Amino acid sequence: MDPTQYQEQRFASFILDREKGTEVAIDAKMVLEATGISRDLHPLATGADFLEGMMRLREDTIPVINLKKRLGLTRTDYIAEAKVAVVGISGFRFGLLVDDIRDVLMVSSENIHPIHPALLTEMSLITNLIKLQNGQRTLQLLDLQRLFGDTQVARQCQATDTDAAAAIPGKQRTFSRFVAFTVGDQHYGIPVERAQEITFLSEIDKTFKSDSIEGSLDLRGHTIPVINAAHLFQQKLDSGSPGVETRVLVLDSEEFQYGLIVDRICEIIGIADDEVMCLPHSGNSAVSGVYQQADGSNIMLIRVNELIGDQQQGLRSVARLKSRVGDDAAAAVRADTRHLITADCYLVFSIGKKFAVELNDVQEIIEPTALMNIPAAGGVDQRVLNLRGNVIPVVNLRCFYQFDTDEAPENPKLIIAKHGDQLIAMEVDQILTIYKQVQFQKTPSLNPKFSGKQDTLDRLIEFADESGITEHVLVINVGAMMNNHLGLSANYESTTDQATVKENSNANNAA
Repeated sequence: MDPTQYQEQRFASFILDREKGTEVAIDAKMVLEATGISRDLHPLATGADFLEGMMRLREDTIPVINLKKRLGLTRTDYIAEAKVAVVGISGFRFGLLVDDIRDVLMVSSENIHPIHPALLTEMSLITNLIKLQNGQRTLQLLDLQRLFGDTQVARQCQATDTDAAAAIPGKQRTFSRFVAFTVGDQHYGIPVERAQEITFLSEIDKTFKSDSIEGSLDLRGHTIPVINAAHLFQQKLDSGSPGVETRVLVLDSEEFQYGLIVDRICEIIGIADDEVMCLPHSGNSAVSGVYQQADGSNIMLIRVNELIGDQQQGLRSVARLKSRVGDDAAAAVRADTRHLITADCYLVFSIGKKFAVELNDVQEIIEPTALMNIPAAGGVDQRVLNLRGNVIPVVNLRCFYQFDTDEAPENPKLIIAKHGDQLIAMEVDQILTIYKQVQFQKTPSLNPKFSGKQDTLDRLIEFADESGITEHVLVINVGAMMNNHLGLSANYESTTDQATVKENSNANNAA
Protein backbone atom coordinates (compact mmCIF):
# COMPACT_ATOMS: atom_id res chain seq x y z
CA MET A 1 0.00 0.00 0.00
CA ASP A 2 1.73 3.14 -1.21
CA PRO A 3 0.89 6.14 1.00
CA THR A 4 1.80 8.59 -1.75
CA GLN A 5 -1.35 7.61 -3.64
CA TYR A 6 -3.48 9.48 -1.06
CA GLN A 7 -4.17 13.14 -0.96
CA GLU A 8 -6.79 12.79 1.73
CA GLN A 9 -8.59 9.55 2.44
CA ARG A 10 -11.33 8.43 4.77
CA PHE A 11 -10.58 5.66 7.25
CA ALA A 12 -12.66 3.83 9.84
CA SER A 13 -10.76 3.25 13.07
CA PHE A 14 -11.37 0.54 15.64
CA ILE A 15 -10.00 -0.25 19.10
CA LEU A 16 -8.36 -3.65 18.75
CA ASP A 17 -7.11 -3.96 22.33
CA ARG A 18 -8.68 -1.55 24.81
CA GLU A 19 -6.30 -2.50 27.62
CA LYS A 20 -3.17 -1.66 25.59
CA GLY A 21 -4.79 1.16 23.61
CA THR A 22 -4.10 -0.53 20.25
CA GLU A 23 -5.99 1.01 17.33
CA VAL A 24 -6.32 -0.22 13.75
CA ALA A 25 -7.62 1.65 10.70
CA ILE A 26 -9.28 0.32 7.56
CA ASP A 27 -10.09 2.06 4.29
CA ALA A 28 -13.65 3.26 4.96
CA LYS A 29 -14.79 2.22 1.48
CA MET A 30 -14.22 -1.42 2.47
CA VAL A 31 -16.22 -1.22 5.71
CA LEU A 32 -19.80 -2.24 4.97
CA GLU A 33 -21.10 -1.97 8.51
CA ALA A 34 -20.19 -2.43 12.17
CA THR A 35 -22.39 -4.35 14.56
CA GLY A 36 -22.42 -6.27 17.83
CA ILE A 37 -21.49 -9.94 18.07
CA SER A 38 -24.34 -12.24 17.12
CA ARG A 39 -25.28 -14.93 19.61
CA ASP A 40 -25.20 -17.40 16.72
CA LEU A 41 -21.43 -17.43 16.26
CA HIS A 42 -20.73 -21.02 15.16
CA PRO A 43 -17.13 -22.31 15.26
CA LEU A 44 -15.73 -24.29 12.34
CA ALA A 45 -13.75 -27.38 13.27
CA THR A 46 -11.86 -27.28 9.98
CA GLY A 47 -11.24 -23.54 9.98
CA ALA A 48 -7.96 -21.68 10.38
CA ASP A 49 -6.96 -20.96 13.97
CA PHE A 50 -7.85 -17.27 13.63
CA LEU A 51 -11.31 -18.04 12.20
CA GLU A 52 -13.61 -17.46 15.19
CA GLY A 53 -16.65 -18.91 13.44
CA MET A 54 -19.58 -18.17 11.15
CA MET A 55 -22.06 -15.44 12.07
CA ARG A 56 -25.61 -14.97 10.89
CA LEU A 57 -26.05 -11.50 9.34
CA ARG A 58 -29.68 -11.07 8.35
CA GLU A 59 -30.18 -13.43 5.38
CA ASP A 60 -26.50 -14.23 4.97
CA THR A 61 -23.76 -16.05 6.89
CA ILE A 62 -20.26 -14.58 7.06
CA PRO A 63 -16.94 -15.81 8.50
CA VAL A 64 -15.66 -13.85 11.51
CA ILE A 65 -11.91 -13.47 12.00
CA ASN A 66 -10.26 -13.05 15.38
CA LEU A 67 -8.03 -10.15 14.41
CA LYS A 68 -5.97 -10.43 17.60
CA LYS A 69 -5.02 -14.00 16.67
CA ARG A 70 -4.34 -13.05 13.04
CA LEU A 71 -1.98 -10.28 14.17
CA GLY A 72 -0.28 -12.53 16.72
CA LEU A 73 -1.22 -10.61 19.87
CA THR A 74 -0.59 -12.24 23.25
CA ARG A 75 -4.17 -11.85 24.49
CA THR A 76 -6.77 -13.01 21.99
CA ASP A 77 -9.96 -12.96 24.08
CA TYR A 78 -12.71 -10.38 23.59
CA ILE A 79 -15.00 -8.48 25.92
CA ALA A 80 -18.75 -9.14 25.89
CA GLU A 81 -19.36 -5.75 24.24
CA ALA A 82 -17.00 -6.50 21.34
CA LYS A 83 -17.99 -5.39 17.85
CA VAL A 84 -17.75 -6.95 14.41
CA ALA A 85 -16.56 -4.77 11.54
CA VAL A 86 -18.12 -6.22 8.39
CA VAL A 87 -15.80 -5.61 5.45
CA GLY A 88 -15.92 -6.50 1.78
CA ILE A 89 -13.13 -7.35 -0.63
CA SER A 90 -13.49 -8.74 -4.15
CA GLY A 91 -17.15 -9.54 -3.55
CA PHE A 92 -16.35 -11.52 -0.38
CA ARG A 93 -17.85 -10.35 2.95
CA PHE A 94 -16.37 -11.23 6.32
CA GLY A 95 -16.23 -9.88 9.86
CA LEU A 96 -13.31 -8.65 11.95
CA LEU A 97 -13.58 -8.90 15.73
CA VAL A 98 -12.58 -5.69 17.54
CA ASP A 99 -13.07 -4.41 21.07
CA ASP A 100 -14.93 -1.29 19.95
CA ILE A 101 -15.63 1.21 17.18
CA ARG A 102 -13.57 4.42 17.49
CA ASP A 103 -14.36 6.92 14.74
CA VAL A 104 -14.37 7.75 11.04
CA LEU A 105 -11.72 10.28 10.04
CA MET A 106 -10.09 11.98 7.08
CA VAL A 107 -6.31 11.52 6.88
CA SER A 108 -3.90 13.40 4.61
CA SER A 109 -0.95 11.67 2.96
CA GLU A 110 1.56 13.43 5.21
CA ASN A 111 0.14 11.56 8.22
CA ILE A 112 0.62 8.10 6.65
CA HIS A 113 4.07 6.65 7.33
CA PRO A 114 5.33 3.38 5.78
CA ILE A 115 7.03 0.81 8.00
CA HIS A 116 10.60 0.09 6.90
CA PRO A 117 10.69 -3.02 4.63
CA ALA A 118 13.38 -4.58 6.84
CA LEU A 119 10.79 -4.82 9.62
CA LEU A 120 8.17 -6.57 7.46
CA THR A 121 7.58 -10.14 6.36
CA GLU A 122 5.54 -11.44 3.43
CA MET A 123 2.65 -12.10 5.81
CA SER A 124 2.71 -8.69 7.53
CA LEU A 125 -0.77 -7.15 7.60
CA ILE A 126 0.37 -3.76 8.90
CA THR A 127 2.60 -1.96 6.39
CA ASN A 128 1.79 1.67 7.28
CA LEU A 129 1.12 3.70 10.39
CA ILE A 130 -1.18 6.71 10.70
CA LYS A 131 0.24 9.29 13.10
CA LEU A 132 -2.06 12.00 14.43
CA GLN A 133 -1.97 14.74 17.07
CA ASN A 134 1.81 15.20 16.74
CA GLY A 135 2.40 11.49 17.21
CA GLN A 136 0.31 11.18 20.37
CA ARG A 137 -2.16 8.94 18.55
CA THR A 138 -0.96 6.12 16.28
CA LEU A 139 -3.18 3.83 14.22
CA GLN A 140 -2.01 0.65 12.51
CA LEU A 141 -3.26 0.67 8.92
CA LEU A 142 -4.62 -2.79 8.08
CA ASP A 143 -3.98 -4.00 4.52
CA LEU A 144 -6.94 -6.27 3.79
CA GLN A 145 -5.32 -7.49 0.57
CA ARG A 146 -2.74 -9.30 2.74
CA LEU A 147 -5.28 -10.81 5.12
CA PHE A 148 -5.75 -13.95 3.03
CA GLY A 149 -2.27 -14.37 1.64
CA ASP A 150 -2.69 -18.16 1.65
CA THR A 151 -5.27 -19.02 -1.02
CA GLN A 152 -6.19 -22.21 0.85
CA VAL A 153 -7.06 -20.16 3.94
CA ALA A 154 -9.15 -17.89 1.74
CA ARG A 155 -11.05 -20.91 0.43
CA GLN A 156 -11.61 -22.16 3.99
CA CYS A 157 -13.06 -18.82 5.02
CA GLN A 158 -15.35 -18.68 2.01
CA ALA A 159 -16.61 -22.23 2.54
CA THR A 160 -20.10 -22.54 4.00
CA ASP A 161 -20.48 -24.79 7.03
CA THR A 162 -23.69 -26.79 6.81
CA ASP A 163 -23.92 -26.97 10.61
CA ALA A 164 -23.66 -23.17 10.88
CA ALA A 165 -26.27 -22.13 8.32
CA ALA A 166 -27.96 -23.39 5.22
CA ALA A 167 -27.85 -21.55 1.94
CA ILE A 168 -30.87 -19.31 1.45
CA PRO A 169 -32.14 -18.98 -2.09
CA GLY A 170 -33.72 -15.75 -3.21
CA LYS A 171 -33.55 -12.89 -5.63
CA GLN A 172 -30.65 -10.44 -5.67
CA ARG A 173 -31.22 -7.76 -3.03
CA THR A 174 -29.78 -4.28 -2.80
CA PHE A 175 -28.47 -2.79 0.43
CA SER A 176 -27.73 0.73 1.64
CA ARG A 177 -25.35 1.62 4.46
CA PHE A 178 -26.20 3.98 7.30
CA VAL A 179 -24.42 5.42 10.32
CA ALA A 180 -26.79 4.67 13.20
CA PHE A 181 -26.87 6.95 16.24
CA THR A 182 -29.12 7.91 19.11
CA VAL A 183 -30.61 11.21 20.21
CA GLY A 184 -32.58 10.80 23.40
CA ASP A 185 -34.25 7.39 23.25
CA GLN A 186 -34.67 7.35 19.46
CA HIS A 187 -32.37 5.70 16.90
CA TYR A 188 -31.59 7.51 13.64
CA GLY A 189 -29.62 6.66 10.53
CA ILE A 190 -27.68 8.85 8.08
CA PRO A 191 -26.45 7.49 4.70
CA VAL A 192 -22.77 6.56 5.00
CA GLU A 193 -21.85 8.53 1.89
CA ARG A 194 -23.04 11.72 3.62
CA ALA A 195 -21.04 11.04 6.81
CA GLN A 196 -17.61 12.61 6.36
CA GLU A 197 -16.21 11.64 9.72
CA ILE A 198 -17.01 11.08 13.38
CA THR A 199 -15.09 13.04 15.96
CA PHE A 200 -15.10 13.74 19.68
CA LEU A 201 -16.90 16.75 21.07
CA SER A 202 -14.09 19.21 21.71
CA GLU A 203 -14.38 22.82 22.82
CA ILE A 204 -16.91 24.63 20.66
CA ASP A 205 -16.27 28.21 19.60
CA LYS A 206 -19.40 30.08 20.76
CA THR A 207 -18.73 33.09 18.51
CA PHE A 208 -21.60 32.24 16.19
CA LYS A 209 -23.96 30.68 18.73
CA SER A 210 -27.63 31.32 18.03
CA ASP A 211 -30.94 29.71 18.95
CA SER A 212 -30.18 26.63 16.83
CA ILE A 213 -26.44 26.76 16.06
CA GLU A 214 -24.28 25.68 18.99
CA GLY A 215 -21.15 27.28 17.52
CA SER A 216 -18.32 25.98 15.37
CA LEU A 217 -15.41 23.55 15.44
CA ASP A 218 -12.01 24.09 13.87
CA LEU A 219 -11.39 20.83 12.01
CA ARG A 220 -7.97 20.82 10.31
CA GLY A 221 -8.25 24.50 9.40
CA HIS A 222 -11.90 24.34 8.30
CA THR A 223 -14.70 25.98 10.24
CA ILE A 224 -17.50 23.47 10.77
CA PRO A 225 -20.77 24.94 12.09
CA VAL A 226 -22.25 22.67 14.75
CA ILE A 227 -25.93 22.11 15.48
CA ASN A 228 -27.46 20.02 18.25
CA ALA A 229 -29.40 17.06 16.86
CA ALA A 230 -31.83 17.33 19.77
CA HIS A 231 -32.90 20.71 18.39
CA LEU A 232 -33.46 19.34 14.88
CA PHE A 233 -35.28 16.23 16.08
CA GLN A 234 -37.39 18.17 18.58
CA GLN A 235 -35.99 16.22 21.50
CA LYS A 236 -35.57 17.64 25.00
CA LEU A 237 -32.27 19.52 25.24
CA ASP A 238 -30.01 18.28 28.03
CA SER A 239 -28.74 21.27 30.00
CA GLY A 240 -25.98 19.18 31.61
CA SER A 241 -22.50 18.48 30.32
CA PRO A 242 -22.06 16.10 27.34
CA GLY A 243 -21.83 12.38 28.11
CA VAL A 244 -18.75 10.26 27.54
CA GLU A 245 -20.33 8.83 24.38
CA THR A 246 -21.34 12.19 22.90
CA ARG A 247 -19.90 12.63 19.41
CA VAL A 248 -19.98 15.09 16.53
CA LEU A 249 -21.06 13.52 13.25
CA VAL A 250 -19.64 15.65 10.41
CA LEU A 251 -22.05 15.58 7.47
CA ASP A 252 -21.86 16.70 3.86
CA SER A 253 -24.86 18.62 2.59
CA GLU A 254 -23.33 19.01 -0.93
CA GLU A 255 -22.70 22.76 -0.58
CA PHE A 256 -20.95 22.71 2.82
CA GLN A 257 -20.17 20.55 5.85
CA TYR A 258 -21.73 20.80 9.28
CA GLY A 259 -21.49 18.93 12.55
CA LEU A 260 -24.36 17.19 14.30
CA ILE A 261 -24.05 16.62 18.07
CA VAL A 262 -25.46 13.16 18.88
CA ASP A 263 -25.69 11.22 22.13
CA ARG A 264 -24.05 8.03 20.87
CA ILE A 265 -22.77 6.46 17.64
CA CYS A 266 -24.17 2.92 17.61
CA GLU A 267 -22.94 1.19 14.47
CA ILE A 268 -22.58 1.26 10.71
CA ILE A 269 -25.38 -0.90 9.42
CA GLY A 270 -26.32 -2.32 6.03
CA ILE A 271 -30.08 -2.27 5.43
CA ALA A 272 -31.89 -4.09 2.65
CA ASP A 273 -33.75 -1.51 0.60
CA ASP A 274 -36.90 -3.63 0.52
CA GLU A 275 -37.01 -3.71 4.35
CA VAL A 276 -37.36 0.06 4.70
CA MET A 277 -40.91 1.02 5.63
CA CYS A 278 -42.24 4.22 4.10
CA LEU A 279 -43.95 6.86 6.20
CA PRO A 280 -47.53 7.89 5.45
CA HIS A 281 -47.57 11.14 3.54
CA SER A 282 -47.18 13.93 6.08
CA GLY A 283 -45.33 16.63 4.17
CA ASN A 284 -42.11 15.77 6.07
CA SER A 285 -39.42 15.03 3.49
CA ALA A 286 -36.57 14.77 6.02
CA VAL A 287 -37.36 11.10 6.79
CA SER A 288 -36.89 8.59 3.98
CA GLY A 289 -38.29 5.65 5.95
CA VAL A 290 -38.11 3.47 9.05
CA TYR A 291 -36.18 0.22 9.54
CA GLN A 292 -37.12 -2.25 12.26
CA GLN A 293 -34.19 -4.08 13.83
CA ALA A 294 -34.22 -7.68 15.03
CA ASP A 295 -34.74 -6.55 18.65
CA GLY A 296 -37.86 -4.62 17.64
CA SER A 297 -36.32 -1.14 17.89
CA ASN A 298 -36.78 1.24 14.98
CA ILE A 299 -34.21 3.35 13.13
CA MET A 300 -35.54 6.50 11.50
CA LEU A 301 -33.62 7.07 8.26
CA ILE A 302 -32.79 10.72 7.57
CA ARG A 303 -32.20 12.74 4.40
CA VAL A 304 -29.36 15.13 5.21
CA ASN A 305 -30.35 18.08 3.00
CA GLU A 306 -34.00 18.13 4.01
CA LEU A 307 -33.09 17.79 7.68
CA ILE A 308 -31.57 21.29 7.85
CA GLY A 309 -33.93 22.98 5.44
CA ASP A 310 -34.66 25.99 7.66
CA GLN A 311 -31.11 26.15 9.00
CA GLN A 312 -29.15 25.95 5.73
CA GLN A 313 -28.56 29.67 5.26
CA GLY A 314 -27.25 30.23 8.77
CA LEU A 315 -25.04 27.14 8.68
CA ARG A 316 -23.69 28.07 5.25
CA SER A 317 -22.87 31.57 6.49
CA VAL A 318 -20.79 30.28 9.39
CA ALA A 319 -19.10 27.59 7.28
CA ARG A 320 -17.95 30.08 4.66
CA LEU A 321 -17.25 33.05 6.88
CA LYS A 322 -14.27 31.76 8.80
CA SER A 323 -12.81 28.76 6.94
CA ARG A 324 -9.05 28.88 6.54
CA VAL A 325 -8.77 26.99 3.28
CA GLY A 326 -6.15 26.94 0.52
CA ASP A 327 -5.31 30.01 -1.52
CA ASP A 328 -7.51 29.08 -4.48
CA ALA A 329 -10.53 28.32 -2.32
CA ALA A 330 -9.95 31.43 -0.23
CA ALA A 331 -9.79 33.56 -3.37
CA ALA A 332 -13.10 32.09 -4.49
CA VAL A 333 -14.66 32.96 -1.14
CA ARG A 334 -13.34 36.53 -1.37
CA ALA A 335 -14.63 36.96 -4.90
CA ASP A 336 -18.15 35.86 -3.98
CA THR A 337 -18.43 36.95 -0.38
CA ARG A 338 -21.19 39.55 -0.89
CA HIS A 339 -23.50 36.87 -2.26
CA LEU A 340 -22.85 34.13 0.29
CA ILE A 341 -24.16 35.59 3.51
CA THR A 342 -27.75 36.07 4.59
CA ALA A 343 -29.21 39.45 3.68
CA ASP A 344 -30.19 41.85 6.48
CA CYS A 345 -27.74 40.26 8.94
CA TYR A 346 -25.20 42.04 11.12
CA LEU A 347 -22.09 40.96 12.97
CA VAL A 348 -22.36 42.46 16.47
CA PHE A 349 -19.14 43.09 18.41
CA SER A 350 -17.86 45.19 21.28
CA ILE A 351 -15.13 47.81 21.74
CA GLY A 352 -16.23 48.93 25.19
CA LYS A 353 -19.64 49.50 23.61
CA LYS A 354 -21.64 47.37 21.19
CA PHE A 355 -21.28 48.12 17.48
CA ALA A 356 -22.28 46.22 14.35
CA VAL A 357 -21.20 45.79 10.76
CA GLU A 358 -23.17 44.40 7.85
CA LEU A 359 -22.41 40.71 7.42
CA ASN A 360 -22.20 41.28 3.68
CA ASP A 361 -19.12 43.43 4.36
CA VAL A 362 -17.38 40.74 6.43
CA GLN A 363 -15.00 38.33 4.75
CA GLU A 364 -13.66 36.45 7.77
CA ILE A 365 -12.66 36.73 11.42
CA ILE A 366 -9.13 35.85 12.52
CA GLU A 367 -6.77 36.07 15.45
CA PRO A 368 -4.40 39.11 15.38
CA THR A 369 -1.11 37.27 14.86
CA ALA A 370 2.01 38.46 13.01
CA LEU A 371 0.94 42.12 12.85
CA MET A 372 3.63 44.50 11.58
CA ASN A 373 4.14 47.99 13.02
CA ILE A 374 4.77 50.78 10.50
CA PRO A 375 7.75 52.96 11.59
CA ALA A 376 6.96 56.63 12.27
CA ALA A 377 3.29 56.07 11.45
CA GLY A 378 0.54 57.98 13.22
CA GLY A 379 -3.22 57.72 13.33
CA VAL A 380 -5.39 54.65 13.74
CA ASP A 381 -3.79 52.44 11.08
CA GLN A 382 -0.25 52.06 12.43
CA ARG A 383 -0.04 48.34 11.68
CA VAL A 384 -0.49 46.08 8.68
CA LEU A 385 -1.27 42.41 8.19
CA ASN A 386 -0.09 39.98 5.53
CA LEU A 387 -3.29 38.13 4.67
CA ARG A 388 -2.35 35.34 2.25
CA GLY A 389 -0.17 37.67 0.17
CA ASN A 390 -2.41 40.72 0.63
CA VAL A 391 -0.95 43.49 2.84
CA ILE A 392 -3.89 45.26 4.48
CA PRO A 393 -4.14 48.03 7.11
CA VAL A 394 -5.19 47.18 10.66
CA VAL A 395 -7.56 49.71 12.23
CA ASN A 396 -7.90 49.73 16.01
CA LEU A 397 -11.57 50.65 16.41
CA ARG A 398 -11.11 51.66 20.05
CA CYS A 399 -8.60 54.25 18.89
CA PHE A 400 -10.67 55.22 15.84
CA TYR A 401 -13.77 55.97 17.95
CA GLN A 402 -11.79 57.37 20.92
CA PHE A 403 -12.46 54.66 23.50
CA ASP A 404 -9.88 53.99 26.22
CA THR A 405 -7.29 51.66 24.68
CA ASP A 406 -5.96 50.73 28.14
CA GLU A 407 -9.18 48.79 28.76
CA ALA A 408 -8.72 46.63 25.65
CA PRO A 409 -8.59 42.85 26.31
CA GLU A 410 -5.44 40.76 25.83
CA ASN A 411 -7.02 38.61 23.10
CA PRO A 412 -8.79 40.85 20.58
CA LYS A 413 -10.20 39.71 17.23
CA LEU A 414 -9.71 41.00 13.69
CA ILE A 415 -12.72 41.45 11.43
CA ILE A 416 -11.56 41.35 7.82
CA ALA A 417 -13.95 43.74 6.08
CA LYS A 418 -14.32 44.34 2.36
CA HIS A 419 -15.58 47.22 0.26
CA GLY A 420 -15.23 46.76 -3.47
CA ASP A 421 -11.72 45.44 -4.09
CA GLN A 422 -10.24 46.83 -0.84
CA LEU A 423 -9.73 45.05 2.48
CA ILE A 424 -9.13 46.31 6.00
CA ALA A 425 -8.72 44.54 9.33
CA MET A 426 -10.80 46.04 12.15
CA GLU A 427 -9.47 45.21 15.62
CA VAL A 428 -12.28 44.66 18.13
CA ASP A 429 -12.54 43.43 21.73
CA GLN A 430 -14.98 40.59 21.26
CA ILE A 431 -17.34 39.06 18.70
CA LEU A 432 -20.82 38.78 20.22
CA THR A 433 -23.18 37.27 17.68
CA ILE A 434 -24.72 37.34 14.22
CA TYR A 435 -28.05 39.14 14.37
CA LYS A 436 -30.80 39.41 11.76
CA GLN A 437 -32.62 42.73 11.61
CA VAL A 438 -34.51 43.87 8.51
CA GLN A 439 -35.32 47.33 9.83
CA PHE A 440 -32.82 50.05 10.64
CA GLN A 441 -32.98 53.70 11.62
CA LYS A 442 -31.10 56.76 10.52
CA THR A 443 -28.73 57.97 13.20
CA PRO A 444 -30.43 61.00 14.82
CA SER A 445 -27.48 62.51 16.69
CA LEU A 446 -24.11 61.40 18.01
CA ASN A 447 -21.96 61.83 21.06
CA PRO A 448 -19.40 64.63 20.50
CA LYS A 449 -16.57 62.08 20.83
CA PHE A 450 -17.65 60.75 17.42
CA SER A 451 -17.33 64.19 15.83
CA GLY A 452 -15.80 63.87 12.42
CA LYS A 453 -16.67 60.18 12.22
CA GLN A 454 -20.44 60.50 11.82
CA ASP A 455 -20.23 59.48 8.16
CA THR A 456 -19.06 56.03 9.33
CA LEU A 457 -22.04 55.69 11.72
CA ASP A 458 -24.96 56.73 9.54
CA ARG A 459 -27.53 54.26 10.90
CA LEU A 460 -28.42 52.05 13.85
CA ILE A 461 -30.38 48.88 14.54
CA GLU A 462 -32.37 47.60 17.49
CA PHE A 463 -30.53 44.67 19.05
CA ALA A 464 -31.99 42.29 21.66
CA ASP A 465 -29.43 40.33 23.67
CA GLU A 466 -29.90 36.90 25.29
CA SER A 467 -31.65 38.41 28.30
CA GLY A 468 -34.19 40.11 26.02
CA ILE A 469 -32.93 43.64 26.73
CA THR A 470 -33.20 45.81 23.61
CA GLU A 471 -30.72 48.57 22.83
CA HIS A 472 -29.67 50.69 19.87
CA VAL A 473 -26.45 49.58 18.19
CA LEU A 474 -24.54 51.79 15.74
CA VAL A 475 -23.68 50.21 12.38
CA ILE A 476 -20.27 50.96 10.87
CA ASN A 477 -20.21 52.06 7.24
CA VAL A 478 -17.09 50.26 6.01
CA GLY A 479 -17.02 52.09 2.68
CA ALA A 480 -17.07 55.53 4.34
CA MET A 481 -14.30 54.51 6.72
CA MET A 482 -12.10 53.36 3.85
CA ASN A 483 -12.78 56.20 1.46
CA ASN A 484 -13.00 59.18 3.81
CA HIS A 485 -10.62 58.30 6.66
CA LEU A 486 -8.09 55.75 5.41
CA GLY A 487 -7.55 57.07 1.89
CA LEU A 488 -8.56 53.77 0.29
CA SER A 489 -10.55 54.13 -2.91
CA ALA A 490 -12.32 51.02 -4.13
CA ASN A 491 -13.65 49.82 -7.45
CA TYR A 492 -17.12 48.99 -6.30
CA GLU A 493 -20.45 48.49 -8.00
CA SER A 494 -23.01 49.57 -5.44
CA THR A 495 -26.29 47.75 -5.01
CA THR A 496 -29.44 49.00 -3.31
CA ASP A 497 -30.48 46.89 -0.34
CA GLN A 498 -34.21 46.43 0.04
CA ALA A 499 -34.91 47.45 3.64
CA THR A 500 -37.71 49.11 5.52
CA VAL A 501 -36.64 52.31 7.27
CA LYS A 502 -38.39 52.86 10.55
CA GLU A 503 -38.49 56.54 11.51
CA ASN A 504 -37.58 57.31 15.09
CA SER A 505 -39.80 60.11 16.31
CA ASN A 506 -37.79 60.37 19.53
CA ALA A 507 -34.41 61.68 18.40
CA ASN A 508 -32.51 60.24 21.33
CA ASN A 509 -28.75 60.44 21.52
CA ALA A 510 -27.59 57.21 19.85
CA ALA A 511 -24.44 57.06 21.88
